[in-house]
Amino acid sequence: MTQTNLIRPQSLNRLDPVLREAASELGVVEFRAESLPAERERANKAAAERAAAANTEGVDIESLSIAGPEGGQLALRLYRGRVESTSGAPVALYAHGGAFVTGNLDTDHAQCVELARAAGCLIVSVDYRLAPENPCPAPLQDLDAALRYVIDNSAKLDADPSRIAVMGRDAGAALVAGLAQRTFDNEGPQILMQILHQPMLDCDATPSRREFQRTPGLNGPAVSRAWSHYLGPDSVGGQHVPAHRANLEGLPPTFMSCSEIDPCRDEAIAYANRLLHAFVHTELHVIAATFNGFDAIVPDWVVSQENLALHAMSLRRVFAM
Repeated sequence: MTQTNLIRPQSLNRLDPVLREAASELGVVEFRAESLPAERERANKAAAERAAAANTEGVDIESLSIAGPEGGQLALRLYRGRVESTSGAPVALYAHGGAFVTGNLDTDHAQCVELARAAGCLIVSVDYRLAPENPCPAPLQDLDAALRYVIDNSAKLDADPSRIAVMGRDAGAALVAGLAQRTFDNEGPQILMQILHQPMLDCDATPSRREFQRTPGLNGPAVSRAWSHYLGPDSVGGQHVPAHRANLEGLPPTFMSCSEIDPCRDEAIAYANRLLHAFVHTELHVIAATFNGFDAIVPDWVVSQENLALHAMSLRRVFAM
């Protein structure tokens, strides 16, 4: 048994009572090099169980393998809801959570199913490479390859290349934020919206990261180690950290949601504030008395459902433009 299984998370009394039991069973992640294999195994097992329990009624799911960067193969999972359009399905490119170092297509499978169904769109989930084996920019290159594939194969996918959004959770949010920045700089296809859920956006310490040292879901030291794994020892780093970008003007309209008891809370609030001052339409929700990943762990809770409904409504709104 690893050390992470033996340590009870802290700050449980600050969580909504509905979440406390589930949070207490999570243990505390560390993301040390020596603990990572066991943490991945545990996370993958839990993700597979959640994915198997997902209600997929009304959503067509397809798995694809496409040519990825550096000669590799890149796995995608497509979720097609009921599309109310004759011009092809609007698309949301999705990057799962896992703090750069864990996660796969099962991690946020249930959320992707619900989003496709509620937003009436095509969700394309990307099985990007993980750090530390594949540090930046490898995962970002995978997202970029997936976006290009959707654009180039829109007819085959029955997708509308003029209606594309990007969405991610924790590290996945960092990746799609980076993708939006890169796409703008390269004058690539227009991204109509970015949805950043519980995002990891800054490798530098913030007050919330210093405060939440042993919280469930994610904690401050684990987040710092995850960034170190992702940036690698030889990376200049700054260009791959969304919060380090000096000018945010021109980025897509943004919907951001974060948890109150979350080491990444303050960087989400700061990034949203900077987007607003850069004249980017931005909506920010700080979800009270919750931890990072609460909605994946307790998906039937009314607050989890409300949060997902907000994401779906944001997609419907922008796709209707």
